[in-house]
Amino acid sequence: MRQESAPAGLTADDIAGLLSVAKGSVYRYAHQYGWRRYTHGGRAYYHPGDVADTLDRLGRPGG
Repeated sequence: MRQESAPAGLTADDIAGLLSVAKGSVYRYAHQYGWRRYTHGGRAYYHPGDVADTLDRLGRPGG
């Protein structure tokens, strides 16, 4: 039996919750800062390091 590993990335919902912003803002940040993204099971996941770098740049909590 083959098991699928859990994705290591963050969804837009995850990031919106962490930042307390609308999902539209997450997509804007992803585009503006060139976040790496991949899909798994029909969902998009963003690279946590890219999200953290953006938070550091913006001086936001969580970064």
